[in-house]
Amino acid sequence: MKIGILKPTPSISPTGGVRIQALMWRDGFNTLGHEGVLVNTWEEQDWKSYDAIIIMDFGGAFRLWMNGLSVINPNIACAPIIDPKIPKIPYKLLVKYWGSQQYLGLTSRFHDLYLGAKKAKIFFTRSNQETEYLSYACDIPREKIFQIPLSVRFQPLKEMPEKENFCLHFSRLRAENKNVKRLIEAAIKYNFQLKLGGILNGKDEEIWLHDLIDGHDNIEYIGLVSDEEMKDWYRRAKVFALPSLVEGVGMVALEAAGYGCEIVLTNIGAPKEYYEGRAELVNPHSVDSIGEGVVRCLNGQKNSQPELMRFIDQKYSIIAITKQIVGALEKI
Repeated sequence: MKIGILKPTPSISPTGGVRIQALMWRDGFNTLGHEGVLVNTWEEQDWKSYDAIIIMDFGGAFRLWMNGLSVINPNIACAPIIDPKIPKIPYKLLVKYWGSQQYLGLTSRFHDLYLGAKKAKIFFTRSNQETEYLSYACDIPREKIFQIPLSVRFQPLKEMPEKENFCLHFSRLRAENKNVKRLIEAAIKYNFQLKLGGILNGKDEEIWLHDLIDGHDNIEYIGLVSDEEMKDWYRRAKVFALPSLVEGVGMVALEAAGYGCEIVLTNIGAPKEYYEGRAELVNPHSVDSIGEGVVRCLNGQKNSQPELMRFIDQKYSIIAITKQIVGALEKI
């Protein structure tokens, strides 16, 4: 099959989760002998040549793409990437009614999702939570939704590496949903070693981080690292913490689990679905809950490895997940 992947929203950060997910799917299709194409909208396209087109994310020009493409090639799959911050009922009100496109030309990205989704043949979601929100808010029958877990970028290790007694975290560090401030406060209060890596955008964010960690020898900022450096940190770290306030899946935690890290994870939302009881769940609003969870894992009181590493390899490899996507696309 020739499978096009189109993203209607901008990709400003090279480490953005949706962008990386699209790259992994493209690589997975090509590995299985299909032709995966990241559609460049500046180039002339023969839209009818695609056996299927996947629209990833919503917002931006989502509704316009759905309306325009469906006339030329109806074999459209939609992967909306819903990371909800509010309960399902108010979310549905935003999606279904926040806009008056037909009469006044007013709309929102939420209402665009509702309108544009009518043009898709099938949908891909990453979790039970996302499936429930999409089906309920957009009035989409469950039989049109295929729940496809997110895959890991890096092939999980086959043997348990030697670990060092520290906690690791990678993210867009200043993003409020990543909850890094509370993680730092937990490291200060419970005196565990914490290594922080990831993006700091501009001087203000650098000052923000250094104001929090300067003077605390147990906390270190290791910078924005390459993929190879990231894998090395995963190999070394005993614990990886992701106590997010809002998180769709948490790809970095899955990657770390595949490299032998114990996982300390938010108890809010969908990420916990991926571990089936193998992660240490914490209340992300509580510094004590985060700190106690990390310390439990560092002390060996929570010990899911190396079984967790093998679980990640079996469930979330790129090949295993790509086969599920192809199977769903063949139905349209």
